[in-house]
Amino acid sequence: MSYCRAREDFRAFLKTIDLDKYRMLLKDKKYVEQDLPKGVVEEMLKSLYEYYWINKQFLSFDDWFNAIWSRVTKLKEFKDFIWYYWHMTLGKDKDWDEWFKVGFKARLYRTWTAVLTQFDFMYTFACVLEEKGMKMPISASPELNAKGIDLRLRVGDNLIDIQVSKVSQRKDVRGKTGKGVIVIPYPVVSRRDLVGRPNILNIFDKYYEELENGFIVFKKKLAEEVLNRMLRGEDVSRFTEKLAECFVGKKCELASQ
Repeated sequence: MSYCRAREDFRAFLKTIDLDKYRMLLKDKKYVEQDLPKGVVEEMLKSLYEYYWINKQFLSFDDWFNAIWSRVTKLKEFKDFIWYYWHMTLGKDKDWDEWFKVGFKARLYRTWTAVLTQFDFMYTFACVLEEKGMKMPISASPELNAKGIDLRLRVGDNLIDIQVSKVSQRKDVRGKTGKGVIVIPYPVVSRRDLVGRPNILNIFDKYYEELENGFIVFKKKLAEEVLNRMLRGEDVSRFTEKLAECFVGKKCELASQ
């Protein structure tokens, strides 16, 4: 399957996600916030890449959660994690295990939506390369993701690493942005909230799209802008930093360009 076709299918899948339903069900379930065991994180990332990137099997969140739950519950370190963090403190509560499962599901939902957004940019960038007939090697894997790299490109003899990250006032949201990694920002604000801010709204409409369910996705224009700046040897990070600044209350320098 071509990347452009995969992008169309993936985008159609994103439109089916009922964000409001999950927001209501899981918004107050933020009580599994401890660092997850390394093996659990690795299994989770491996599963996401297997389904949504490699096999292009776009499971609903509930189906994906059930699949990953059956995998991680077999891990000894996961069982130890539950025992030490949950059973030891909530063992007297007869429903402690269900409390944990619901909280864990809420935790993984936030990860799931974030990684799906990363995949949307990856599919978009790969599609742009495909449409331009460029044979630029790309790499994406759970191992790279764990290092804060969502997409690795080879341009000539150089490797270029890209991370997709939500716009935030906090620096280094994922905590893993390495030196030289280009951070592609995506806003988490609704388009309707930008109506009174025309300069920022113009930037949003140029590079992003809000689906009817509220999911923010990337337009090809952003991938093309990043690619062209790479090929010209320009400072792509400075461009993406300015782009992020547009959505955090700073002067939007791109608005006049």
